[in-house]
Amino acid sequence: MKRTLRDPTDPNRTERVRYALTLLRSLSSLMLSVAFLMFGNSIFTTLLALRAKIEGYPNELVGLMMSAYFLGFAIGTFRSGLLINRVGHIRAFSALAAIASICTLLVLLIPNPWVWVVLRVGMGIAIAGLFVVVESWLNNRSTNQGRGAVMAVYITIGFAASSLGQQTLQLGDPGGSELFLLVGMLLALSLVPVALTSATHPDPVEKPNIDLRKLFGASPTAVIGCLVAGMIGSSWWGLGPIYAQEIGLSVNHIASVMTAALVGGLLLQLPVGRLSDRFDRRTVLFWITILLLIPAAVLLLGSILNFWLIMIAVGIFFGLSSTVYPLCVAYANDYLDSSDVVSASGGFVLFYAMGAVSGPLISSLAMRVSGPRGLFVFIVTASLALGLFIIWRIQIRQWVPTAGKEPYVPQPEAQAPGVVSELDPRAEVSDYYDEGPDIIPFSDSAELTEPTGHAKDEPQEITIKTPDVLSQTDETVTSEDDTREKPQDS
Repeated sequence: MKRTLRDPTDPNRTERVRYALTLLRSLSSLMLSVAFLMFGNSIFTTLLALRAKIEGYPNELVGLMMSAYFLGFAIGTFRSGLLINRVGHIRAFSALAAIASICTLLVLLIPNPWVWVVLRVGMGIAIAGLFVVVESWLNNRSTNQGRGAVMAVYITIGFAASSLGQQTLQLGDPGGSELFLLVGMLLALSLVPVALTSATHPDPVEKPNIDLRKLFGASPTAVIGCLVAGMIGSSWWGLGPIYAQEIGLSVNHIASVMTAALVGGLLLQLPVGRLSDRFDRRTVLFWITILLLIPAAVLLLGSILNFWLIMIAVGIFFGLSSTVYPLCVAYANDYLDSSDVVSASGGFVLFYAMGAVSGPLISSLAMRVSGPRGLFVFIVTASLALGLFIIWRIQIRQWVPTAGKEPYVPQPEAQAPGVVSELDPRAEVSDYYDEGPDIIPFSDSAELTEPTGHAKDEPQEITIKTPDVLSQTDETVTSEDDTREKPQDS
């Protein structure tokens, strides 16, 4: 069996599409788990806020619950690696999914706001740990050239599942138990595809060496931008449903508004990324913050707005705000070595979490003073502060020319900011990154070995890797003039 392969280091557009489709088919079980996970988590965030208002809890407590979730998410991102390395990815995923499901169901059993705050910390830890497992597994299955395609598929599925999850709110009453039971079932279902896999375990999760002072010195704009992005994103997800309810929208309309935000976030990632790759990222970031003020100012008008105008304004608002975090990460990476990308990502997640913890607390206080419009008073203020900071930084630091830039990489939606892994295509990987029994080769479902003494047009030894559900088998094929065999992967 002989095949002629193109150089995997120089793929064209057709090869990228083929690789993405092969990836999606091979990782169908893992992606199904991701879809269930994002679907359930998306429903629960909005559902809990609406249920808290039905129970008569003040906005400050609702904001505290969202802050608790991101506090747990930060803890889980950096501490779940110990559990994963101790018991393995599959057992860790199963345990964490069970914990997340239990936290959801305990909300029904214990209608106490302070218990809910504690449960949100636990759920944040569990959800973060689940994403650490997922991204480690995706990283383990990717070639160096294919990491961008892997991340694109992962992010698209996340946004799509979250959008559909919001629409599920129309199927039940937030004051009842049906939707909570549905979330618990979805989170429990997410562990089934992973628990049944026969795939090899990914490599152990390494703890990143984070130097926050060095990161701030490399890019103060990126650090402040991540803080503001966390404030805006968490404020919207924690108190956006409350804002919509207080301006008179029904549950069905609230679900549509939250879905519009996610659709806007997905659609604007690519065009904003392309602009930032061509021009000064700080200038692009500045104009994003300025343009963000327009839909935010429109939403200040609240109840006097037409429903469709609210939908459009929310889609533009969240679409623009969701690009702030990946823009800041991309800008900082322009000044960092590729070997520092993973540790820097850990620092950015931490700064994002700091903003995400404080955002709902501050915005809930603003809503107490100004009513529902207080949410966007806070968002406008935070955006203006970031814009002024960017203007100051532009005056004292030269921008990186296009040739010296790292590419813009989209990030998952705000409820699950990217965790720390080598899945980021900008990260430096080891010489053995592309080796292992579960690697999905980038080009045409096959991977070329290093030529040894052959002309380019002669048959070469290749390894055909047949995709299967979270498991692959390697088949050695030898050319006519070469009888050496590659080692089989068990």
